[in-house]
Amino acid sequence: MFKIVDLFSGCGGISRGFQRTGSFATEFAVEIEPHFARAFGANVRNSRGEPTRVFCGDIDALLTDSSLRGREFERAEIGDGDIDVLVGGPPCQGFSRNGVRQYLDETRRTRFYDDPRNHLYKCFLSFVTLLSPKVLFIENVREFLNFGEGKFSSDLLEHLDALGYRAAFRKLCAADFGVPQIRHRVIFLAVRKDLKTSPVADQLFPLPTHHADAGDMFGSRYVTVRDAIEDLPLPTTSRGTALAYPPNGHMSSFAQLMRSKSGLVKNHFSRELSKKQVERINAVGTGRMKHIAQSLRTRAFYGSAYRRLAWDEPSLTITTWVYHVGSGRFAHPVEDRGLTMREAARLQSFDDDFVFPSLVNPVSRMIGNAVPPLLTQRIGESIARALKQKHVVANAKMETAVHT
Repeated sequence: MFKIVDLFSGCGGISRGFQRTGSFATEFAVEIEPHFARAFGANVRNSRGEPTRVFCGDIDALLTDSSLRGREFERAEIGDGDIDVLVGGPPCQGFSRNGVRQYLDETRRTRFYDDPRNHLYKCFLSFVTLLSPKVLFIENVREFLNFGEGKFSSDLLEHLDALGYRAAFRKLCAADFGVPQIRHRVIFLAVRKDLKTSPVADQLFPLPTHHADAGDMFGSRYVTVRDAIEDLPLPTTSRGTALAYPPNGHMSSFAQLMRSKSGLVKNHFSRELSKKQVERINAVGTGRMKHIAQSLRTRAFYGSAYRRLAWDEPSLTITTWVYHVGSGRFAHPVEDRGLTMREAARLQSFDDDFVFPSLVNPVSRMIGNAVPPLLTQRIGESIARALKQKHVVANAKMETAVHT
């Protein structure tokens, strides 16, 4: 079992995907948001089958206080050279198209490069120095590559090279790997240079398994909203209630992959909408609010506000505002309601055994901020093959030495 440390872990999308390969376990995680940290600890396990130890606090505290870091590593039973893969998605609000892209200093001048949110990847690099893992996995929004005239991505690649890693990056779409969502992100992978038998980083990226066109030579057609959520029961209006799957219902291969071992569905709670919200959803349909009657429009709106998902397409990007039908294409395809958090989790490829708290707003942020587990599973499978190949080569050399 290969061992992971997960930084800026959120609720555990990256670790859950790696865990689902059967080859990885997460020994330690760092997350500043208490709700997120508790969800991570409730769902992710270490190599001993116990809940992963999660440090809930500012990552800077671990970097500046060696005593605190030592105690946390000891409790997580992390020793020198123990960690195979360091993973993380440094917060990307400063780069996000939906976030605030400028930082105002005390003189009110805009200084995007100085926004402290845009330099958290350097904390990740500090952990690289501390742990010297074999492989690195870093996720961010694709805008990371372009902002500052490429200054941030160049800085990251230069630091990785100086730390002794071969690195490469790819812009990936989650739908290409079986996630029922058009979600574009950039993934950096790096391999320690002394591991000469391991492939270089760009060879660790998996090939797409799905394509927009059915029957395309590159693999299966994209997983759709129908594939993702149609098998779920009607949602409850009572928080905290677990529901059974409906008998003999339609179930896609994706739904089979997502279903819980217990046969129960949690976090499938639907909030009641106002009469006006329902009118807007029905007026917009799968179109645009700018085309509906002026009397129904809100004063300001996103392009996809109050828009229904289409059954036979992947969803658009699931954001932290997925709980609110006015913040994107988050209305159910046919029912007069927004998505439940379980439906949103399905569209992010969280399996139904992954249980979130019953509070809607923090769960919406958890799901929207997460890296889709099925995407990280596919990448994890490629990394596992490379690490196993390296171990086989090393063992063969040891046996040869013994016999000679």
